[in-house]
Amino acid sequence: MRNIAAVFVCLAVAVAAPASAQRKVEEVRPLNPDGWVQIDNLAGSVQVVGWDSPQVEITGVLGKNVRDIEISGDEQELEIYVDVPEHADDLESELTIRVPINASVAVETVSATVQVEGVTGPVDVESVSGWVKVADRPSELSVETVSGEISVAFASLSTGLASVSGSIVVEDAAGQLDAVTVSGDIEIRQGLVDSASFETVSGNTTFLADISGRGELDVESMSGTVTLVVSPGISAEFDISTFSGGISNAIGPEARRTNQYTPEQELSFTTGGGGAQVSIETFSGTVNITTR
Repeated sequence: MRNIAAVFVCLAVAVAAPASAQRKVEEVRPLNPDGWVQIDNLAGSVQVVGWDSPQVEITGVLGKNVRDIEISGDEQELEIYVDVPEHADDLESELTIRVPINASVAVETVSATVQVEGVTGPVDVESVSGWVKVADRPSELSVETVSGEISVAFASLSTGLASVSGSIVVEDAAGQLDAVTVSGDIEIRQGLVDSASFETVSGNTTFLADISGRGELDVESMSGTVTLVVSPGISAEFDISTFSGGISNAIGPEARRTNQYTPEQELSFTTGGGGAQVSIETFSGTVNITTR
C-alpha cells in the first residue's frame, strides 16, 4: 500500500509540474488617462485592450524559464518588462494588458504576436518575428516588423508601417499613410487619404482608397505589380513610369515608349481638372489603373 501511495504522489507531482511552471500574473497599477505605457515581452503574445478605468491591469502567464515580470514607474509613466535569461528556451509569456483608452502605448517584442484594440492614444509597436494586429483607430500609429504580417483595421491620421518580410493590410485608411515592405505586399482596401507613400522592393501594391482633393499618392516599386483602383470621377494629375513593365490605363490615354532600344514606358495625364497628385514608378513591374 505504501508503494502504491508513493506512486500516486509521484504522478501527482509530475502532472502538477507543467501547470506550476507557468506562473500566473495578476497585477494592477494606477495610470492617468493620458499616461504612457511601455511593454517589453521577448516571446509569446501581448494583447493590449483599452478600457475606461484609470489604471493598468496585467494578467496572463509567464514562460517556464522567465525570471520575473518587472513593473516600474508612476501614474504618468509605467514600464512593464518581462525579465528573461540569455540562451534559454520556454520563454513564451502570454500577457493581456488593459490600459486607459487615451493612454500612449509602446510595445517591443522579438518573437511575440501583438494585438491592440480599443486604444485611441498613440500606439508604437516593434517586433522581430511576430504578426501585429491593430483594431480601432489610435491617434498616431507606428508599426515595424522584421518577419511578420501587419494588419490594421483603421489607420490613424498619421500612420507609418514597415515590414521586411511580411504583408501589410489596411482595411480603412485615413490622413497621412506611409508603408514600406522589402518582401511583402501592401494592400489598402478603402478609406480617404490626404497623403500616402508606398515603397516595395519585392511585393505587389494594391490601392483601393480615395485621395482627397489636394492629396498626394506616391508609389515606388522595385519588383512588383501596382494596382490603383479609383473612383470614376476622380480629379487628379497622373505621372507614371516603368523601366521594364507595362502600363494599363482604363481612365485615360495609353502609355508611350520613351526609348526604342529599351522597354521603358511613361504616362502623364489629367482627369477631372486635376487636384490630387499621383506618382507611380516601378523598375520591373506592371502598373494597372482601373475604376470601381
